[in-house]
Amino acid sequence: MNVAAPSIRRRLLGALIGTVLLVWLAVVYLVYQSARHEVQEVFDADLARTARTLQTLLLHEVEEEKETAARVREVVDELGSDGLVRYPRLAGILHTLVAEEEKERLELVGRTEQADSFYDAGLILVARYGDGDVMLRDSNAPDLPPTPPGFTDVEASGRWWRVFQLTDPQSGLGVQVGERHEFRTELVHDITRNTMMPLLVALPILALLVWLIVGSVLAPLRRVALAVSSRAPDAVDAIDEHDAPSEIQGLVQALNRLFNRVGTAIARERQFTADAAHELRTPLAALKTHLQVAGSAGDPGEANASIAQALVGVDRATHTVEQLLLLARADSEQARRTAMGEVDLRELARDSVASSSQFAVERGIDLGIDGAQPVIIHGDRHALAIMLRNLVDNALRYTPSGGVVTVAVGSDDAFAWIGVSDNGPGIAPADRERVFRRFRRGDEVQAAGIAGSGLGLSIVQRIVQLHGARIDLGAGIEGAGLGVTVRFPRG
Repeated sequence: MNVAAPSIRRRLLGALIGTVLLVWLAVVYLVYQSARHEVQEVFDADLARTARTLQTLLLHEVEEEKETAARVREVVDELGSDGLVRYPRLAGILHTLVAEEEKERLELVGRTEQADSFYDAGLILVARYGDGDVMLRDSNAPDLPPTPPGFTDVEASGRWWRVFQLTDPQSGLGVQVGERHEFRTELVHDITRNTMMPLLVALPILALLVWLIVGSVLAPLRRVALAVSSRAPDAVDAIDEHDAPSEIQGLVQALNRLFNRVGTAIARERQFTADAAHELRTPLAALKTHLQVAGSAGDPGEANASIAQALVGVDRATHTVEQLLLLARADSEQARRTAMGEVDLRELARDSVASSSQFAVERGIDLGIDGAQPVIIHGDRHALAIMLRNLVDNALRYTPSGGVVTVAVGSDDAFAWIGVSDNGPGIAPADRERVFRRFRRGDEVQAAGIAGSGLGLSIVQRIVQLHGARIDLGAGIEGAGLGVTVRFPRG
């Protein structure tokens, strides 16, 4: 089951548009809260101002009523009981005025639900004397109970009202001015809607612009991806990194380094294949010639000699193939670093000498070990065994009969080392760098006519490189022959 890879474009667009939407919602909330606060302040201030104006007017009315009542009492006192009896109609009027206890009920004209202003229809006015009797009430005012001084939210007649209560401390006259909550809420909604409508219209436009901008910004990334995906399998030329964004410069450079390594490896393998074909062609052609001679020879001795030469060619071809396989294995050691562990170089040398002892006896060569103490390094035992076997095999092949080959192991604070020395023909200093190339051999051993493939030191160098070690070529035993030393850094 193939799972679609996550798209940077989709993730980036989702994050940006989601962020814009969240910011927009936060702005809506802030605008709503700000409008609500401002409307509350303005309307509350208007209620308080209306209440103070009404109280001022009604206090003047109350004062006039008190003055009228006082004058009526003065007239009654001045007439006395005899005067009141003498003028019965006047006495009736004066008694009526006194019986009203200085109170008057006022009515507002034109205050109905069909008021001119929509908001004015939701405004109510109520005034009460100090004893609670109503002095003034709107015709559309609900039955509001007395409220504490200041602002109060009151539910009456199925609606919520914002009421401001103002009481005169001297006369006790209380004034209530109320307003429906729904008018404030509707005004807040209108302000918020009118404020956010341009932003709401701009939101899809902003989303489209984000889409286009993200697409434009990611275009170089798509071009790099297309350049990689459309490459031929054998294309190893570098990707143009000048157009790549800085965020993927490192990736492009890493790909270019990879292509460079792949190109180098392909070139090396092509050269290796050509050299291997050339190296195998010669012994196979000689083998074919010797077998043809043996088949056509009438003399058994001549036939046997040709067969013997053919066997030598087979041995040479077999050795070359074995070396090629070892080199291929050494080239793949990079993928086998997980096999690294502790390796005792002295034990490795002892095993190598033991496995090569029969060949040394056949060649008449004194093969021994120099080093009594264990030397532990971190490495791949199998690869190091291949390395040491090639060094010992080269020394035994190129050292003449009666010679000496020594495997030495040692260490100090900086390095651990293992080396193979002989007293054979050696390698001239001018050729020591060249012999590490594949299918390259020293002039001395070629002049001596010693068979070989020229791959042994290439294999050794590859394994040395994989272990981060260093290989040195120098003089061998007592200044003669060749000494090869591999040094492994401590730590």
